[in-house]
Amino acid sequence: MKKNISQSMLIVEMIVIFTLFTILTSGIFITPINFTNLLMQGCTFSLLAIGMVFLLIAGEIDISVGNALGFLGAFAAMLQCNYHFGTFQTVLITLLAGIAIGAWNGYWVAYCGIPSFIVTLASMLVFKGLTLLIGNGRTIGPMSERFCALGKGYVPRVFGKNLNGLTIIITLIAILAYIFLEVKRRKSKIEYNLQVGPLKTDIVRIAVICVVIMLTGYMLALYKGIPYAVLLLIFLTVVFTIVAKSTAIGRTTYAIGGNKEVAQLSGISVKKSTMFLFVQMGFITAVASILYLGRIRQATPQAGTGFEFSAITGCVVGGASTMGGIGTVFGAVIGTILVAGIDNGMSLLNLSSEWQNIVKGLILLFAVAVDINTKKRKR
Repeated sequence: MKKNISQSMLIVEMIVIFTLFTILTSGIFITPINFTNLLMQGCTFSLLAIGMVFLLIAGEIDISVGNALGFLGAFAAMLQCNYHFGTFQTVLITLLAGIAIGAWNGYWVAYCGIPSFIVTLASMLVFKGLTLLIGNGRTIGPMSERFCALGKGYVPRVFGKNLNGLTIIITLIAILAYIFLEVKRRKSKIEYNLQVGPLKTDIVRIAVICVVIMLTGYMLALYKGIPYAVLLLIFLTVVFTIVAKSTAIGRTTYAIGGNKEVAQLSGISVKKSTMFLFVQMGFITAVASILYLGRIRQATPQAGTGFEFSAITGCVVGGASTMGGIGTVFGAVIGTILVAGIDNGMSLLNLSSEWQNIVKGLILLFAVAVDINTKKRKR
């Protein structure tokens, strides 16, 4: 019962907070246009959180992802606007540049033994300087419509006047797929004589999540439909959830975060695994930079500033431990959407930036305090 409650608590918290902001903003918060903008804004943070949660599980961190995203965006804008590269070439080179950035950080951490906080702190300053150097402190743009399609495009309105019919179909398929996977997972546990929760509790949890999925799809269908960025986020969330739970990469990541010395003695190459996680982080940062640049259509010197805070906070709020060994991709994604929702709600309430920073700082502090206290109790 406790396990099921903890898994569903994020969804419940999100419902409560979103309802509160809806009341405080007289319904503006939950309007289709604001809800869609919230998800598109949260997509960037959630993508960064997917890579970040793997690092946190392994006991590492990357605080350079925000400035790295800004640099990669400026780099992509320079390729297309200044040197007239095509969209495909720009995307490909940007992804390769992201992998190179991850390899750069990973080398210093894995093979030189420098703490990841120090390495990425230095990289954060380097990427900020490179961003200003590339654009001479000015905005680069606009990007082509083809490049922007992924960042700001929506699934086509195949049928339906007031609703995007294709969005409703995709939502129903997602609900059926989720129910099928949950039923299959429960049957698999029973077949292997593994412990399962009460059936009634599982039914309630599945029903709540299905209602959330349906309401989300309905809100998106009322506006323009599901953004391509959200579809990509869902796809990557599923892929990296499978990687974390069902592959050797995921198992070694949890093992390293649980106890690095024991993992090394058991035959795991800690250096190679750590290097891979940073390369993965660099690749995901490049994907996030492409979506973000496509959404705003131009690279600015301030792009990416503070994004690492939202990604890390989302991971911790979503259940990842700052001490390593604990965390899920799904929790990190929901956590960042929750953080983006709080940020969006405070903006609608016209709170000054000073108060917004105070609230976000307290959220991070509280989440870390809960994480540390929970681990102490378990020990």
